[in-house]
Amino acid sequence: MIVIGSILVSKYGDHLSYHEGKNFMLNSLSVLIVFIGVIIFVVGFLGCCGAITDNKCMITTFTLILVVLFIITIVNGALGFAYSGKVEDKIGDILNKTVNKYFNETEAKELMDWAQQEFECCGSYSYTNYPNVTRLNHINPNITRLCKRGGVHSCYSDNSCDGNLFNKGCARVMGSFIKDRLYSIGCVALGIAFIELLAIIFGCCLAQAA
Repeated sequence: MIVIGSILVSKYGDHLSYHEGKNFMLNSLSVLIVFIGVIIFVVGFLGCCGAITDNKCMITTFTLILVVLFIITIVNGALGFAYSGKVEDKIGDILNKTVNKYFNETEAKELMDWAQQEFECCGSYSYTNYPNVTRLNHINPNITRLCKRGGVHSCYSDNSCDGNLFNKGCARVMGSFIKDRLYSIGCVALGIAFIELLAIIFGCCLAQAA
């Protein structure tokens, strides 16, 4: 969990954190996974020490903390399954706002350029989410990132208007990508919860025997 959460934070953290005060649910979920992993590691060490020394207090503390972690893990797994059904709509809302700010905010531009090149998509739902090049250039001749075929440079395979245009919307592509990861997180969390349940049972047995 520490490794998976750390990879998510290090690889996607800067991009996932751009949204309404840097409180995007996926960025928070990645940090939560790391936090739970660290706590489980510490608690596991406590349980080993208690079992080796036959210390009833340590074993009891270990078991009680594990009960709390078991509940948190179940909730974390349930959230993974729950969010998987809503993630595309959520991503679509975020990307719509980001596309609208593309020409005005550097962070919005960087996020969309990264997403469109990384996932080979364009706009929130289509390249038509970007304004028409002729109309916009008439309003603001300083904007040069728009392409005549539609979209912006990062909507094309070579990151310029000469490449192949990505026809899929980013909400659909990113939604599927994140949905698969959330489903995996949910399955892993439930698997860990089963192991924690076994540890709770053995912890209770050890506490009675100590």
